[in-house]
Amino acid sequence: MTRRAFEDIWLPLQGHFYRIAFYILENEADARDAVQDLYLKLWNMRDRLDFIREPRSYGGLMIKNLCIDRIRKSVPGGELEEGMAVKGPPDTDLELREQLSGVRRAMEGLPESQRKLLSMRVIEGLSYEEIEKKTGLSGLNIRVQVSLARKRLKQLL
Repeated sequence: MTRRAFEDIWLPLQGHFYRIAFYILENEADARDAVQDLYLKLWNMRDRLDFIREPRSYGGLMIKNLCIDRIRKSVPGGELEEGMAVKGPPDTDLELREQLSGVRRAMEGLPESQRKLLSMRVIEGLSYEEIEKKTGLSGLNIRVQVSLARKRLKQLL
């Protein structure tokens, strides 16, 4: 892959990768470092990037794994459950697991369409315009559905 092709394909995805890293690491500096590590890794393997059909998905998976590796290095014992960082004493770990379990149950209580839209917006970090393109729904409808999903989640939690 040429430098120009790399810049045209991979650099515009930087914001998406940063959102994923920030969501996982919950720290701006760490998220920026993780994205920088991702781009170094991508650049070093640029000869193989021509075969990647979905750069957004591929890079998203790579940044997720880089963030999990960072968390593992910072956690004594390096143990994680389902991608969640364990920070602090064991009783905090239990609280985090219970909260995560509660959020999962609450998400299951949402209508399928709201769950899908909320996931696209919050977890995947897609803009309303990107969701609109993927789903064919109007931007206003998406905003309303995401808002309703958030309100319902608050009620369920």
